[in-house]
Amino acid sequence: MATQKIRGLDDALKTLGKMNPVLRREAVKNLKNDVKPIVSAIKAGIPQVPLSNWVAPKQSSARRGTVQAGRSGAEGTPYWQAGKVKSGVWSSVKKQSVRNMKGKQILVSIRQSNGAGEAFEKAGKKTNSVFTRNLTNKWGGPMRLMWPVAEKHTPAVLRSIDQSVQDMEKQINRMLR
Repeated sequence: MATQKIRGLDDALKTLGKMNPVLRREAVKNLKNDVKPIVSAIKAGIPQVPLSNWVAPKQSSARRGTVQAGRSGAEGTPYWQAGKVKSGVWSSVKKQSVRNMKGKQILVSIRQSNGAGEAFEKAGKKTNSVFTRNLTNKWGGPMRLMWPVAEKHTPAVLRSIDQSVQDMEKQINRMLR
C-alpha cells in the first residue's frame, strides 16, 4: 500500500505505552484488525495453481527420493502450495524508518512471507525468463495481487484506522481526567 500519514497515531501509541502498556497492545491489535479486510481479500484471491506446471511433487515420490529437478522447483523456485501461500500473508504494526519521512514512524504493513507467494507476486521485476513471461501472460505484471487489492481497500482501511486513533485519544483523555 502506498505510504499514508495518519495524524496522531504515533503520539497516541507512545502515550498509551507510557500510561498503560496493556491498552497499547490492545490498540496495536485493533490496528491489525483494521487491515484484516485487505489480508482476507488477498488470501481469497490466491489461486490454487497459478501455472499448470507449478505444483509440489506427490509426497510418496518425495519420500522415495525419486523427485528430480523438473519444471516445478527447478532453479530455486519454491513449490506452489496454496495453503502455505495463504498462511504466508500477514500484517504487522511496528515502529521503523520510512523513506522520505523524518525519524521513525509507526508502520502498518501487509507482507507475504512464503517464497512461492513472493515469487508469484514479484516475479518479472528484474528477469525475463520463460517462467516470468508465463506468469505475466496469465496474471499480469509484477505486483499481481497484493498491490491492486490494497489499493482497492485503502479508503475503507484508512477510515477504520482514523476511527481507531480517535478511540485511542478518547481513552487517553479519560485516563488523564
